[in-house]
Amino acid sequence: MSLPLILVTCSQMQVELPRHRERIEKLGYEVIAPDLAGRQQFTAAELVEYSSRLVGIIAGDDQLDSDFFEAAGKLKTVIRWGIGMDSVDQAAAQRRGVTVRNTPGVFGSEVADSAFGYILNLARGYIEVDAVVRRGEWPKVEGITLAGARLGIVGFGSIGQAIAKRGLGFEMDVVASDPFVTAAPEGVSIVGLVDLLSTARFIVLACPLTPETFHLINADRLASVRSDAYLVNVARGPVAEEEALVHALRSGRLAGAALDVFETEPLPPTSELRTLPNVVLGAHNASNTREGIVRASNAAVDFLLEELSK
Repeated sequence: MSLPLILVTCSQMQVELPRHRERIEKLGYEVIAPDLAGRQQFTAAELVEYSSRLVGIIAGDDQLDSDFFEAAGKLKTVIRWGIGMDSVDQAAAQRRGVTVRNTPGVFGSEVADSAFGYILNLARGYIEVDAVVRRGEWPKVEGITLAGARLGIVGFGSIGQAIAKRGLGFEMDVVASDPFVTAAPEGVSIVGLVDLLSTARFIVLACPLTPETFHLINADRLASVRSDAYLVNVARGPVAEEEALVHALRSGRLAGAALDVFETEPLPPTSELRTLPNVVLGAHNASNTREGIVRASNAAVDFLLEELSK
């Protein structure tokens, strides 16, 4: 008789799986970690082949849509490794009685560190300097002093709050916008989004992707930013409308941007963003540290077993 199946599709969790496999298998489950072959996620169609025995999944950015949930009739729980929930059709899961959880609060420091890495690169041109020095030149790139500059954080959850702490450490003027937050730590002011966008020198997107935040940063909102402002996106790609962002960067409406995430990932070879000299490109990797992976993987397995025991 075949055992009920646990699927581990998140690449970072797969790295940690040897530490957890015995703990799961001794409870009577088979564990399969299918090969991603260098990709970021599986499609729903690819996952359906496992659906007949599937009772739990620790997922990455996989396409968990209504077709997936309809096919996986024995599925009890989805544990979304990490924070983002936008790849999961939660309404379909609810209809099938499947619990969906993520691993909140595990990457605040890591993503905040990355956000400030991007800010420092934008402010001081380190990538540009490195490239020019390697060519044998000796540039003197004029930078921006962070002390006193306004840092605007869109989304003030655990990641946004960690970014604010770092901003205060750099003696920046820190403001944040979040419809669900009315109070902030000392030194941080909660302001409206319009106020933040029109006054901040550095704008950091740290909000979840929801129907309300899809294309939150669009042409109209970019029209209100300072022309010397810089945008950093460590949230989700579709929070910023890329076509409008490219236009703002090309036209000088926006001084520069650093993007860890994109509307389509991996970033297509034909993307205009690849051609812009005032953009720092990442690879959706802001949370990826050894310590963060261990922390999130421990939580994911704890939550999986907790849900399966109910």
